[in-house]
Formats: sequence, structure tokens, C-alpha cells
Amino acid sequence: MSQDLWKRKSDWFVDWFNSEAYHLLYNNRDEDEAFRFIQRVSTQILDSRNQRLLDLGCGKGRHAVSLASMGHEVVGVDLSERSILFAQNANKDNDSLSFLRADMRELHHQLAQSSFDGALLLFTSFGYFEDDKDHEGVLKQVLNLIRPKGIFLLDYFNLDNVRDTLKENELIHRGGLIFEIDRRIHNGWVEKSIRYVSRKGKHEHVVERVRAFSPNDLQSLCENAGFHNFEFFGNYQLEGLSRRSQRCILVARK
Repeated sequence: MSQDLWKRKSDWFVDWFNSEAYHLLYNNRDEDEAFRFIQRVSTQILDSRNQRLLDLGCGKGRHAVSLASMGHEVVGVDLSERSILFAQNANKDNDSLSFLRADMRELHHQLAQSSFDGALLLFTSFGYFEDDKDHEGVLKQVLNLIRPKGIFLLDYFNLDNVRDTLKENELIHRGGLIFEIDRRIHNGWVEKSIRYVSRKGKHEHVVERVRAFSPNDLQSLCENAGFHNFEFFGNYQLEGLSRRSQRCILVARK
């Protein structure tokens, strides 16, 4: 496998998450599954109380919308201008929802300390940074943003399952584009090399990289940030975590 296949930019997510191709490639996400998951989170973890919540890495707002429909006040934050504009336009008449474009590493510039009852980081919207000090910094900022005894929920892939089921090569057809995908676990990262030809006929290439954090790694990061009282779940049905679980859903308290 050529070295160019894995050539990458350190902040690959800045442009990629804001691109049309990214939104085409991942346009098959299950809205009903997301709603049912948020419903379980609201009733089993948040105790159905009306809370002010931070949805960090909110994308186009599908989880934030579900949370708001269950009586919560939600602020969605994402780096992608395209996603935030979509979320704002789609929900401009909903007083329980607001959306903010921000880098999760710089939250303290735009959000007040102790202004949320809880925070959610869903669908592996974490683990992208080259320096783990940035991951630690994000978690410390989240801790400062939520009130005492507030809940933090982090939804990540389950590394054991990724190792066991990794599909190394795949072709995906989406929206008239063909994406050639290669995957590997390398030097502490789960990497996905994506090649495609844009609508303008330009050959494009991006490498997604997410830190290969195990459940223990995630707990250690959160403990170092100041969180405690950990629970783990392994799927969106909130069943127990095992090696075969597709997700690692960590719940902790301030």
C-alpha cells in the first residue's frame, strides 16, 4: 500500500466536515435510531428532567432536535459552517434550540462556565487531534461548562469491535460519486483513506484519523479532567458494554 494513500493533513476535519462530499458519504445515518437513542438517554440517564444541554459536535442537529422534542433546552456546537447554517435554518422557529459555530478546543471564549446541566459528545465527534493535550483540554472545558453533579455522555466506537470487524477496502456509491475507501489501525490511530472524483472532475483525497482510544483510555482521560461515577454501555439500546459491542458509550458526572 503506497505511502501517498495515507498522506494527511493534521486538521483534516476542518475542510472535510464542511464539504459536500462528506455530507454525501454519510447521508445514510438512521434518524429513527438516533431519536430512539436520545429518548432512552432522556428517560434513563437524564431522568426526563427539563435540562439545559450542550450537544458538542452536533453536525446538522439531529440529536439536538430530538433532545429539544423531549423538553430540553439545547445548544448545538459544531465546527462546520455548512452544518450549523443548515441546523439554524431548519430550526429557526424552535425557541428550545440554538446553534453555534465553534471549535471545541475554544469553548471557553463563547460559552459561560456552569451554564449547562449536561453535555453530550455523540457519534465519535472526538479523538481527532494530533496532540492528546487538546483532547484533555476539551474535556476540562466541558467539565467547567456543566454544573455540579451534571452529566457528561461520550459516544465513541468500541475499539475491540473495530479491530475484530475492520473492513480494509470498500467502494461506496453516494449521490453520483464513487468513494474508494481503505481502512487501517496504525500507530494508535484508526484511519480511513477516502478517494473520489468530485462533480467538477477533480481527484480528491482525504484521510480521516481518530485516536484508537479504548474504553479504559476514555475513562482515564475523563478522570484526569475531573469526572467520576462512570457507567458504560455498548449500543444505542443502552445495553452493557462487551468486546462485541459496536459502541462505547461512557456516562460520567462532574
